[in-house]
Amino acid sequence: MAKAKKITGEELAAVQEAVSNINNLYMSVGRAIVDAVKNAENLDVVLKEQQKGLEDKYGSVTINLQSGEYEEVVEEAEEVA
Repeated sequence: MAKAKKITGEELAAVQEAVSNINNLYMSVGRAIVDAVKNAENLDVVLKEQQKGLEDKYGSVTINLQSGEYEEVVEEAEEVA
């Protein structure tokens, strides 16, 4: 049986280190994405709670986020054919 050909120990270590660094980067990016999604979900819950509180107090309104002014939402009646 022929003897297996090998790269040098230094070359192998360098390639292994590069692959390990890439894998660590992927894991870090993955964790950051998961954290961002969790934060977005938490912020969405907070916003929905605030909207519910405002709707309970003011009814169905549209709020201007720059001035704080609001207008009541008027629902249009459906036409019967």
